[in-house]
Amino acid sequence: MAVAHVDRSVSRTVIGVLGGPLTRRQNPAGESTLGAVVADALQTGAKPFDLNVATLVDLDDLHADLGKKHGELMVGDALEALPMKVGSSVLRLTGAELHQALEAQFAKHGNVMQVSSQLAYQWRSKPVVGLHVDPTTITIGGKVVDPVASYVIAVSDGLRDRADKHGKVRKGSNPVIAAAPLIVKGVTGVGGAHPGPLFDNLAAYLATRNPLAVPVLGRITLVSR
Repeated sequence: MAVAHVDRSVSRTVIGVLGGPLTRRQNPAGESTLGAVVADALQTGAKPFDLNVATLVDLDDLHADLGKKHGELMVGDALEALPMKVGSSVLRLTGAELHQALEAQFAKHGNVMQVSSQLAYQWRSKPVVGLHVDPTTITIGGKVVDPVASYVIAVSDGLRDRADKHGKVRKGSNPVIAAAPLIVKGVTGVGGAHPGPLFDNLAAYLATRNPLAVPVLGRITLVSR
C-alpha cells in the first residue's frame, strides 16, 4: 500500500501489524530498531535499481517511535514518525566514498546513520591511524566492498543537500553523500517500487510482512569504546 497523499479521514486506516515497538533509541553501536526497519523498507523499494542496493538513513528523519506495543499500526501514527515531506534518493558511491561517508558521520559527533540489512561495518570510538571505520569490515551483501567499485545506495533526505518549498537549500548532514552522483530523486511507483517518501516505502514493506518482527540489531559493531 503506497500512499502519496493522506487525508485526515484515513488516519485510522491500518497499514500493518507490528510484532513489537520500534524505537529511535540507539544501542551502543548506534543502531535502532525503527532505523533498521525504515532502512530495510527503503532498501526493498530501491531494489529495481540494483539487486545489491544498500541503504543509509539519517536518524533525524525519524520523527517519532512506532507502536508503544505490538499490534496494528495506523496511517496517522506512521505519519508522525515519517512525515510525507521526508523522501529519499538513489545515488552512486564507490567503495572508498562509502567509507568516507561512514567516517564523516563521526566528524562532528553526529548521529550514526541507520543501515539496511545488506550493509554492515565495524567502528571504533577512538580512531586508529585517523580512522574510526576499518574499511576491510564494510560489506554489502556479505562481500567486502571494493574501494574502486561503484555501488548503488539509497539514502533518506536528511543526508543530502536539498531545496525546501521556498527554494532555500538545506544542507545535508553528510557532505560525502551530498556530493555523490544522483541516479534519481525518489519518485514513488506502484507498491513503493521506487524510493519516494519514507512513509510510502514503509507502507509497502508492511503490506508483505504481517506481523512485522522487531529486527535483531547487529549490522553495526562497536569494537572498542
